[in-house]
Amino acid sequence: MNLRETKKLYDSSIEVLRNNQHENGGFYASPPGTRYPFIYARDHSIVTLGALEAGLVKEARKGLEFILGAQKPSGEMPQRCDIEGTDTSYKELQIDGNGLVLYALGKYCQKVDCDIAEEFWNSVERAVSFILKNKNEEVNLIHTINSIHEYPAYEHGFEIWANSTCCAGLLEAVKMGQALGKDVKDWALEAELIKKNLLSRLYSPRKRTFIKNIRIKEMASRPLGYDPYSSVVVEPDAAEYAPACFELLDDRDLRVINTVRRIDAALWDEELGGLNRYPESWNRNNGGYGPWPHFTCQIARHFVNIGEDDKAEAYLGWVAEIASDYMLPEHLSTIDRFDEWIDSYSASGILRDDKMVMIEGIKNHPKWQEGFAYVVIPLIWPHAEYIRAYKAYEETFLKDECMYEPKIRAQAGQ
Repeated sequence: MNLRETKKLYDSSIEVLRNNQHENGGFYASPPGTRYPFIYARDHSIVTLGALEAGLVKEARKGLEFILGAQKPSGEMPQRCDIEGTDTSYKELQIDGNGLVLYALGKYCQKVDCDIAEEFWNSVERAVSFILKNKNEEVNLIHTINSIHEYPAYEHGFEIWANSTCCAGLLEAVKMGQALGKDVKDWALEAELIKKNLLSRLYSPRKRTFIKNIRIKEMASRPLGYDPYSSVVVEPDAAEYAPACFELLDDRDLRVINTVRRIDAALWDEELGGLNRYPESWNRNNGGYGPWPHFTCQIARHFVNIGEDDKAEAYLGWVAEIASDYMLPEHLSTIDRFDEWIDSYSASGILRDDKMVMIEGIKNHPKWQEGFAYVVIPLIWPHAEYIRAYKAYEETFLKDECMYEPKIRAQAGQ
């Protein structure tokens, strides 16, 4: 891993966050003029965590104030909104947004202070209430229609990322409430109940790994086994790392280690490097099947946390290697895979007109001439994940400056 380049990407990533926060506080998912010029609760929350890790405290607070102000009267966080905070959601329920906002708010309170939680306590209560309204009492898990991949075919039901983020958000709400002297005993009980069932029902002892989803059509289906969607998604998915990603389990827990081992073996891209988000056979490969920097960074943090220097370097080094002018795409692919996606979607009549902005961006990017399809660049989320992963790596393996400088000099051939 080239330490100079990884540090440059870290510094550049901080600037990418700064440059893509609107004066109102919202972090764009991608800059105006690109595919995602909106504020998405999911992306925005992770970017807020990245800002906190980078020491951008004022920016993080401004971001939290923005997204809490955009909350719907029901307590739901919008799937996305414009720079004024007006709901522009076009997809059905993505409840992980609620969990992620609470999680980011809790992390801000731990690093800075709880004044903002007190100021927005009504928003916290409504966010918690909305999560718990979507809990099924038979299995004590949170139901969603979409989750991190926005792919209901594999995510409609009791999905692992959605349950992990919501559980982590509830636990942060409990901590904030306790710090402010609120009565949050019921929330604490609910959070622990969800955590217990997440760690049992979404874990396969036979496979010794976490699983993706329990497909269920209706949140209140009784009994669940007779729901017309009832089935289990067990294929490897980068999202199965979520219980450790959101601190419900320690990275050294054997369940986490085995899950990541399976993710690494099944989803590392042998041709391009980097981590794919799920199997190619799911065949929802916008822009062509290929690796995603933000999932690669999440798993890099796992390897840092368990002290696997070589693996951490391989993952982080790949992210720095594929950066273009120190900017990261949503994901990348090959021209062959891109053309295969275009052909299959066109022939099937499902290539939407609104994807043309993305397609033109891919073909006009300089990397196209090198044989690569860079899909939506820059996407702000992977920069935030890179900040978090790099900081963890630096603090774990480069804390001693006496170790750091010789490594750089050795790489420079001095």
